[in-house]
Amino acid sequence: MKKTIILLTTLVMFGASASTTYTKEQLNSMDDSGQYPEQESPVTKSVEYVDFDTCKDNARGVYNQVVGNYPAKEVVDSGVLYVVKVWTNDGAILVSCSEPDGKKVVTQSAYK
Repeated sequence: MKKTIILLTTLVMFGASASTTYTKEQLNSMDDSGQYPEQESPVTKSVEYVDFDTCKDNARGVYNQVVGNYPAKEVVDSGVLYVVKVWTNDGAILVSCSEPDGKKVVTQSAYK
């Protein structure tokens, strides 16, 4: 969990140089209207081999830390795949857990 917090903080503070940034208020307004910022292609930030339940707990931790402040969505929640997406000031972060692969993949997409 602590590694995820550090990773998320690092991505937010020192992530890919986005040509566009948004305030928390702008992002929440976009979320309310269902209109999200356009994104660049995703860049893989990390790949870990981890137990599916541990990965889900970790991804939920990221989601729970962000939801209420920034837009965050549970995109997929099934027995074999769990995906959360969070929108930060300089880009969107996707954390995905795959039970068949035993992987956690974190990607970031800068805003256009």
